[in-house]
Parts: sequence; structure tokens; C-alpha cells
Amino acid sequence: MKKSMLAVVLHGVNDLRMEELPVPKPAPGQVLIKNRVAGVCGTDVHMWGGTNFEGKFPFIPGHEWVGEVVKLGAGVTTVKVGDRVTGECFIPCRVCDVCKVRGAPPFCPNHIYFGFQPEAPGAMSEYTLTPEVRLHKIPASLSDDEAALVEPVSVAYHAVWGRGGGAAPHDRIGVFGAGPIGLFATQIALVSGAQVVVVEPAPYRQRMARTMGAETIVDPTKDGWKEQIMDLTEGLGFTLVVECSGNQSAISSSVDLIAVDGRIVLTGQSMGVKVPVELGKLIWTHGNMVGSCDSPGFWPKAIAYIARKRADVTRIITHRFPLAQAPAAFELALKGVESGKVVLDI
Repeated sequence: MKKSMLAVVLHGVNDLRMEELPVPKPAPGQVLIKNRVAGVCGTDVHMWGGTNFEGKFPFIPGHEWVGEVVKLGAGVTTVKVGDRVTGECFIPCRVCDVCKVRGAPPFCPNHIYFGFQPEAPGAMSEYTLTPEVRLHKIPASLSDDEAALVEPVSVAYHAVWGRGGGAAPHDRIGVFGAGPIGLFATQIALVSGAQVVVVEPAPYRQRMARTMGAETIVDPTKDGWKEQIMDLTEGLGFTLVVECSGNQSAISSSVDLIAVDGRIVLTGQSMGVKVPVELGKLIWTHGNMVGSCDSPGFWPKAIAYIARKRADVTRIITHRFPLAQAPAAFELALKGVESGKVVLDI
């Protein structure tokens, strides 16, 4: 095995470096992974661009990934050398009051956030050292590309089937924003047999939505777009809105477009966004608006969903770069509307 490895390191805003680092050695309970594929997420590039502040510099990004187990620390029992694995982003302390009451990793105030902290490296490197506890084995039926998409698929699956309460053929579902999470939410809703309307202004993302299976797309920059949606839903509105854009206008408009007993799930990144909402419409439609963060408990469900092959999640991948060209991959991904999912082949 090599003694050094190539890694992407985010040192700060506009400070992305390719570095040679020592290959780490696993301590008890740890696993050394040889990475295969890593997806470039919007949170990665927005940390680099200075519009997202989830992480703590410097760190190795990469929370969408798949790799192969190459070495085990003492006491590791759930994986073996040669297994393909991916891993959850959040690891909770499991001893605080939040963990004991809620039991969901993202909400633990003392969580470790992999791919966003110096002490919790992501997978944009040739090797990653990680605790056994966060790993999920990948079945042979999944390709490396499918496995690397488990994290964003799980976020969308949790938004629809967790916080959103599920989807059925009788539902009328609006997906606001056709970025990666919105595109996966679209596929998941379509598999259920529901009527699905994608609301997206950018032409490239509209085309991506069609690639992922969407048939009905509404441009919210066009006059009369809300009336168009009401016509499409026979005047009833959406039974479920999955808001994936984080856009102020989209969030506000979702309240105007839900049906009686309709549900709105907010999953788009919108920290710091303050939105004027006509709350009376929620009251008089008996509407329900909830937030959806990460995907606690949904990784096994997302893996099972992908393995069923009811939808081709890899259609989202539009660009590939070798690890050494990560800066170019970040440049493309930061533009947002000129690519689908950008991945690094490691």
C-alpha cells in the first residue's frame, strides 16, 4: 500500500488545494477505505464559494461516496476487507439529552460531521479513515455510481417518505427546484404513480428533470404559472409540496398552492432566509408545513430503493473528473445551472 495519498483540502473560501498527505492507519474501531467515486455536492462548492458555512476549515470534503475496505482496526466486526461501503455524514454522541430523547444524529449538538470537519475527513482523497459505526455495506447489485448517490437519494427519500408522509397514485405532488435533491424527489414521487409537477426556472435544470422522467414542468418566471398549476390539479392544488430550492419566493408560493390537508416539506438549504408567508392560508387549508433535515434512519431504505431499479438514479450524473482535476469539477459545479451531478473518479 502507498504511504502517501492525493487529497482535496478546503482551507477556506476560495482556497481549494490538492495535497499529498500520509495514508492514515486504523486505530481500534476504525476502517481504512480506498475510495472509488465521490460526488460533488452543492454544500461542498458553496463552502468553497463562501455562501455556506456548515463546515469548519480546513477539511477534506466528500460526503457522497463509495469505497472499498482495505484495512481493519482492532475490534471491527461488521465489515471485512473487500467490502464496498458508504457512510453517513452525522455521528451523534449518543449521551446528550437530544440523543436520548430524539435519537436522530443531525440534531445532536455534539455530533461529528463527516466531510465538513478537520477531524472527520470526507472521501475526496485516495483513502479515508473512518469509524466502523457510520458504514453501510453496498450490495453487489449496485454500481459504484449508484452507491455514491445513496446520500442525496436518502435526503430526497426522507423528504418524501419520512417528513412528507409518503406518496401514492392519488397524490398531486409539486417539486420546487430541480437540483439533485429535487430531481431525486421527482423520481421517487413518479415511482409511486402520483401526478408530479416540477417547478423550475432554469432551462438546463428543466432538461435534467425531463431526463429524470418528469413530464410536467412549470416555469415560475412566466406569468400565470400559479394558475397553470391549479389547472393541472383541477383547481385542487398539491397534496404534497417538496420544496428543494431554498428560494424565498418558492417557499412563500408553496402556501398558495397546497390542497386542503396539503403537506409542505422544506428541504432546500435556506439558512438565514426570512420568508413572508400568508399563514392564514395554512390555517384555512388545514395545511402542514415541516422541515426536513438530512435523512436519519433512511440510508438502508434508500439503498433498498436504488437496488429495486425502479428508477435510474445515475441519469443525474452529467460530468466526471479524475481526482487530480477536482478544482475544475468545483468550478463547474459552482455554476449550478450547467451540470447535473458532477463526480470524481478516484
